[in-house]
Amino acid sequence: MNAPTPALCPCGSGLRAVRCCTLQRGSLPPPEAIRHLVPLVERAMQAHRQGADETAERLCLDVLELAPDRPGALSILYEIRKAQGRHQAAEALIRRIVALDPNNLVATNELALILLGKGSLADAEYHARNAIRVAPENPQAHNLMGRGSASFRRIPLTAEIAPETFADWR
Repeated sequence: MNAPTPALCPCGSGLRAVRCCTLQRGSLPPPEAIRHLVPLVERAMQAHRQGADETAERLCLDVLELAPDRPGALSILYEIRKAQGRHQAAEALIRRIVALDPNNLVATNELALILLGKGSLADAEYHARNAIRVAPENPQAHNLMGRGSASFRRIPLTAEIAPETFADWR
């Protein structure tokens, strides 16, 4: 008789809850124990690039079942979930990538952009500032902070500073 299938994580990532949002950090395998998974992540990357997302997804889920902290597999699965329009799952995955590696500029920028879009301004500001800390010369990091500044209401809009200047534009 088959064992019951463990519950999938409610975030929608496709992973079991114990390998996703309820993951206990102490249960992660040591880096040397996962070296055999590198070729699977590379195959998943190749499949994703070729548009074989079902294969890439299956490979990523297999890798993450054994080693739930593999950034390559998490990134590919994030891209797949995002393309599928599964935004809650994509956000959970990108948050996980940033939590595992706060200095990952691409993931940090992506998370800040998602949070700005959702209107989660305090979280967006935190990650936008972190992106600038990680890469002070990165234009996208500064762009995100600038886009967010008006939303954060830290920089008053020019029309509010000198409304008489823009009276004819209304």
